Amino acid sequence: MPLLIRAIREAIESRQRNPGGWSYAAHQDAIEPTCLAILSCRNQPGDYLGRAVDFIERAQNPDGGWAAFTGDDQPSCWATALAVLSLIAVRPASKRLDRGIRWLVRNHGREGDLLWQLKFRLVDRDVQFDPAKYGWNWIGGTTSWVIPTAFSLMALRRAKRRLSGGPDFTLRIHLGTAMLLDRMCPGGGWNAGNGVAFGVPYSPYIDATSIALLALRGHEDQPGVLQSLFWLSRRIRGCPAPYSLAWGLVALAAYRDVDLGIKEVLAQTNQTLLAMVAERIDILDIATLAISMLAIEALQGENAFEIAT
Repeated sequence: MPLLIRAIREAIESRQRNPGGWSYAAHQDAIEPTCLAILSCRNQPGDYLGRAVDFIERAQNPDGGWAAFTGDDQPSCWATALAVLSLIAVRPASKRLDRGIRWLVRNHGREGDLLWQLKFRLVDRDVQFDPAKYGWNWIGGTTSWVIPTAFSLMALRRAKRRLSGGPDFTLRIHLGTAMLLDRMCPGGGWNAGNGVAFGVPYSPYIDATSIALLALRGHEDQPGVLQSLFWLSRRIRGCPAPYSLAWGLVALAAYRDVDLGIKEVLAQTNQTLLAMVAERIDILDIATLAISMLAIEALQGENAFEIAT
């Protein structure tokens, strides 16, 4: 295990690009792999970590948000939430952090606007969800989606310790939580967007379900959360994708105190992830390597995404 951890860290550090960020596999710096790399290296301070955080600060748009890739001018809720989570973890005194938090509070999926709520209630009823319960979108002008909503919720819940809050801040957390619970797939788990469309129930995804569960930590009194945990604990066995498997382990580790056989599942699937990463460490993208590192840490008791309740 220590050798694999060192190998992952060396692979992440060696692939850092000159501006300080990381890309997926191409040559364009991207916020997600950079933020996941920062979080995975947060306890190993060094020049490369400082350059990465400097890169994130420079990448912030004038309005306070972050675009998903350098060179893009349209900010993304998903990228902004990850940037906020990274700065909270490694540079909490950054002035850019407050601007990012306020950007998240201001933004929402288009169903947060009254006219769109009326449209979804009266005209466009093929997709079954409550438009009064809205979260965050990938980019402006679109409806709310599960993953950007979950990351934004995590960011704002972490930020509660930093800001005094206020009615808008509290309302956004409440509405985002309600949106995730409303758009769960029948039987538990989450798809990318909606649980049912055109009368057809959608199947959950491991990564979306895992990230949503991390955002909903502390809401175990909701039957849907327990259903989703049960779905994930069954589905994660045999998962062939290290990225999804790692997210599943991070989520289940945050709920290891819930009596659903989660500890046994963690013990069984941990070795599977380690074997996958060890075999493919030279070809896996940075986001996958970083979340795998974060999964290993979570299994050891330090979860970068767990929200204290």
